Formats: sequence, structure tokens, C-alpha cells
Amino acid sequence: MKNKIKYLIFLFPIFIVAEPLKVVTINVWSGLDYIGSLKMGEYEPDEIREQRYQLLIDQLKSLDPDVIALNEANKLPRYGRRIARDLGYDMVFHVGLGGLRMGPLGLPLNLREGDVILTKKQLQLKNEGRKQLSGGHVGNFFTCHFADATQIVAASIIVNGKKIYMFNTHWHASKFANRETLIPLTDRYLEGSLDGEEFLKTIDEAVKGKIWRLDEAGKTVEFIDKIAGNKPVILMGDFNDLSQSEPIGLLLNAGFIDTYPAVNNDPSYSWDEYLNSNIQKYYLKDRPDEENARRDRIDYIFSKGKSLKIIRSEVVLNTIEKGLHPSDHFGVMTVFDIQAE
Repeated sequence: MKNKIKYLIFLFPIFIVAEPLKVVTINVWSGLDYIGSLKMGEYEPDEIREQRYQLLIDQLKSLDPDVIALNEANKLPRYGRRIARDLGYDMVFHVGLGGLRMGPLGLPLNLREGDVILTKKQLQLKNEGRKQLSGGHVGNFFTCHFADATQIVAASIIVNGKKIYMFNTHWHASKFANRETLIPLTDRYLEGSLDGEEFLKTIDEAVKGKIWRLDEAGKTVEFIDKIAGNKPVILMGDFNDLSQSEPIGLLLNAGFIDTYPAVNNDPSYSWDEYLNSNIQKYYLKDRPDEENARRDRIDYIFSKGKSLKIIRSEVVLNTIEKGLHPSDHFGVMTVFDIQAE
């Protein structure tokens, strides 16, 4: 009888079908204006923020991603624990901005923002560390900084028996030091519609911001190499820079693949003044026409490793419901086929 069983197994082998890995990144928007010391200003009332949260949950459930990267999650760890519970996912997080704080006590009262990685429970999520890229000290218990601070958070998962490293980062935000930003700015100054002080201030901010992100890019590559080595890597987050910029170019030169243009020919925008209702309501006086609206791709999913085959990539979390979008950013989703190397 035992020989017959072996023979049947040989005739009818069991094939395990590998499922694709679906990854989403989204800056969920803290709703803060980052002005104030006792308490930072808030753009929206609590009830609207809660409506946005519920829209985010509903749209994420519809997408059913395996991995989610969040930026501007506030306040941590409460926000991360809530969304992990509501989706039934595991979570890794680290505070990225906190001002002057010790545990739950500190100033500003409403700031304990950071970055989160969520994964489905079967993926065996493991915390792999974190590196601060800029700013003063920021820990999950104690923070002490008075200006912008940035970081990269690392985790790993197991997919089809293969270890894959996940990184989530949020780089410094500033005006872009490129022709599209600086030439119109110069024209306004020469025409007299922009005074010299404001002109110089904006130019200075743009150039220093580019230098800041170049430093972040270099530290990002170094940290990933240290943690992941030659293992497959997925890098996600809000990079606050354009695909043709030098900081993004540094990532590409290090072997990372920008997953959206790898499988698409059309442009995509994760920051969209023309379509995003939150940008229009809280940042702009009027909705701009399509030609003059700022529409940029600043949120990315990068991959590195031959085993990560890109199946598709698209802009997501961009559905308006009840006059609201879930965030002031749209999300990006990339689906990978995990292959044997």
C-alpha cells in the first residue's frame, strides 16, 4: 500500500501557485500646517479628518494590498495601531517628527508624526531597524528637534519562501530647484510682481532643499545596502522630488527601478492641484485650470533585485467620495511577481 501511495504522489505532484505581491504607498496627510509651538495649526475639523480616515480604510480594503507604506501618520503609535487593527495587518512604525517630547507629554501637543509599514499577517513582518536622515534626535519615546527631521524605516517579509526587505521614507519638502520652478519665479521678479526679498528667499529654499534631498538620497542608499545587502528590496514613500531630479537620479544610478514608468508610458501624478479636493480647499484660493495646475509625481515605489518582476503599477486612492479625497496626496500601487533568481 505504501508503494502505491508514493506512486500516486509521483503521478500527481502538488503545485504551489505563487501569488503576486501588491504594494501601496500613500502619504495620509497629518492635516497640520506645521506652524505653532504649543499646538500646530490644523486645516480641518476632527469630523472631516475622521471622514477622510474612513475613506482611506474603505479604499484600501477595496485594493486589498499585501504591503502598505504610510507617511505623515499622526499621532503615533495610536494612528498606526488603529489602522492595523481596522485592516487586520501587522505593523512596524517609527516616529519621525515630535518636537520636544518625552513619551505622551510634549510640545507641540498635536504632533507625533511618523512612518508606518503594514503587512498582511501571513507575510511574517519583522522590524529591521531605522535610520535618521536629518534633523535633531527623534525616538519613539524621546524627541528633541526644532526643525524638519527625516528618516527611513526598514522591515522584512517572507514571500514564497523568499526574504524581501521593505523600506519606507519621507524626504524633506521644499520648492524644486528646476527650470519649471525657477524660470517663472524669475519672470515674476523681473515683471515686478514678486519683490526681491521673497524672490531670494524662494531661490534659497529651493537650492538648499535640493542639497538636503541629495544628502538624504545618499544616506538612503547606504542604509539599504547595509541592511539588505544583495536581497530583494522595495523602497517606498514620499520623496518630495521629481523623477528627473538629481536625488532621484542617485537612486536610479544605485540600481533602483522606478516601477511606474517601467510599465507605463503615460504620466502619473501623486500631487495634483487639478484633481485633489483637499489641495484645492485648503491650499489654493481657486481651482486652477489643467494647464496651470501643479501636477507632480513625488511619491514612488522603487524595486531592486532580479526576483522582483513588475506586473503593473498605477495611481490609487484617488477616488473622491462625499466631496473628499482620503489625503492631499494620491497613492501609488505596484504589483510584483516574485520569481526565482
